[in-house]
Amino acid sequence: MKNILVTTDFSEKSIASLHVAIELAKKHKAKIYLLHAIELPLRLMTESQVSVPEAMYFLNLTKQRFTDLRQTLNTDVEILDLVETSPLPDAVEDVVKKHHIDLVLMGSNGASGAKELFIGSNAEKVIRSASVPVLVIKNPHEKLKIKHVMFGCDFSKRFLKPFEKALKLAKLFGAKVDLVYVNTPYQFLTTHEINHRMQEFLKEAEHVRQHYETHVYNDIRVETGILNYVKDNKIDLICMFPNGRKGIAHFFNGSISSDLVNHSNTPVLTIKLEKEK
Repeated sequence: MKNILVTTDFSEKSIASLHVAIELAKKHKAKIYLLHAIELPLRLMTESQVSVPEAMYFLNLTKQRFTDLRQTLNTDVEILDLVETSPLPDAVEDVVKKHHIDLVLMGSNGASGAKELFIGSNAEKVIRSASVPVLVIKNPHEKLKIKHVMFGCDFSKRFLKPFEKALKLAKLFGAKVDLVYVNTPYQFLTTHEINHRMQEFLKEAEHVRQHYETHVYNDIRVETGILNYVKDNKIDLICMFPNGRKGIAHFFNGSISSDLVNHSNTPVLTIKLEKEK
């Protein structure tokens, strides 16, 4: 890991994700790119140059906020400030490609109930489109201890590459990995069927030399199964898989990745699935 991108709106949650990134950067001698995407009022992008001074005001205000933030940091990690005026998901992907980013970190307040219909959180939008893993931090802790990772999937072959990426990232944290199949009444499989599916999946991943354990967890819904497994097993990080072609990937049914980003207080790592052919 050489380059880490952190998105910031200068809120407590986004600053917490910066502190996590600093710890990772120290450990792996990485560089941090700190990105703020300014959502300029529409009129500033459509009017004549009369609006330029007002646009410069927003840019200068952002630079001052960067300066104020730096004064609160006590680190020798290299941090480069970036300001973009495009929507956050587009800005993130542009930076990822331009600076060869390995991991994106961002804070999220999440949403619940009717708010989800209107918010469509920035975190949800970024994980849908980002081409590299995205780590979403939910609690404003300055240090993140990841010792136990949950990788939940249906053990189909499309999860092999994300599985390998997840193991590499888990290795960076020195974390134990649980591969979990959530069995529900609506997508019920017998123990024999699940074991066979797991065996075929792991046979394809034999070249991955890292310890992991497989588990089957029964629940009413996949989302509640994941959240309950996290609670029962003291999981520090949940790995999930958005699919750019379909929006947020359907784990079995429903937008599980999106729900977990909104509802879980546990950090969520999203690794984009390849498009199905």
